[in-house]
Amino acid sequence: MDVPATPSLLAARAPLIGVTRAGHRIVAVGLRGDIVYSDDEGRTWAQAKVPVSTDLVAVSFPDAKRGWAVGHGGVVIHTDDGGATWVKQVDGRRLSELAVNYYKQMLGDSSSVEVKRAFRDAKALASDGSSEALLDVFFESEKRGFIVGTFNRIFRTEDGGKTWIPWMERTGNPDDFHFYSVHGDGERILLTGEHGMVWKLNRAKGIFEPRPTPYKGTLFGSLESGNDVVVYGMRGSLFQSSDGCATWKKVEVPNRAGITGGVVLADGAFLLVNQAGIALLSRDGGNSFETVKLARPMSYFGAGGFADGNVALVGADGVVVETVPQFSHSATHSVN
Repeated sequence: MDVPATPSLLAARAPLIGVTRAGHRIVAVGLRGDIVYSDDEGRTWAQAKVPVSTDLVAVSFPDAKRGWAVGHGGVVIHTDDGGATWVKQVDGRRLSELAVNYYKQMLGDSSSVEVKRAFRDAKALASDGSSEALLDVFFESEKRGFIVGTFNRIFRTEDGGKTWIPWMERTGNPDDFHFYSVHGDGERILLTGEHGMVWKLNRAKGIFEPRPTPYKGTLFGSLESGNDVVVYGMRGSLFQSSDGCATWKKVEVPNRAGITGGVVLADGAFLLVNQAGIALLSRDGGNSFETVKLARPMSYFGAGGFADGNVALVGADGVVVETVPQFSHSATHSVN
């Protein structure tokens, strides 16, 4: 958490886990603090200057210049120049202190069960010196964003990461399930996690409300387009909703490998990728998916940054930029 990432000519071909766009620039993050970026659709890559060498797993840019990345050790790093140079804003040690002090001040005879549980959990995590991993980050604007991670860890900022407010008492997550993703589309922000759980932000109340799926395994992420939402995860698990996440329908896919990432295309179509190197495309709101062929398949860890017909994909072999293909017409898999 305190050692800068090592420069490497092979950083763009090392395992990378998260990817997005900062304007027209593609930015990807991965193991040992590696961050690479490209201004020419992946033909060439440069390595960013990063103040940590812990594994980074997710990245978010609300505009072309300002971005945040998170990872193991609870690190949060920030850039103001489109991802070329980064500074550390906070890490798990400081977040643990913040959580303990925040909930200690809230304690009292009238404290809710949720606040008391959040204080107990924060104190336990801080006492053993653990720095819980952060697994995702989402900024809806240059000021407002969320970071989420293991054991119900979730923090909110309203000032671009200068300060972080614990939200652990606002999640309806008494079992302290891990949060694997936080993702938004306009007014809707969703969390996904263990035990097939989905949580939807109620902005009026300032809480995340449970919207569980029938699945009991881990969900890695969500995609939203209009009224349509899909959530995806382990063993090819895929569920679709068109009623505000009130009900979920299982969608069959041709491969049981874990679905690890996805992106919404310009026309609202969903593109998903999995650990077996397979891409799935839906143009009907996630009700059915077809296998599509990619030029350079690998074991995928994430997808993002659609623009001008191209999408950036990251995985075991680094980062590649692919032209979004048409349906292969090899198979159609529909909602049950």
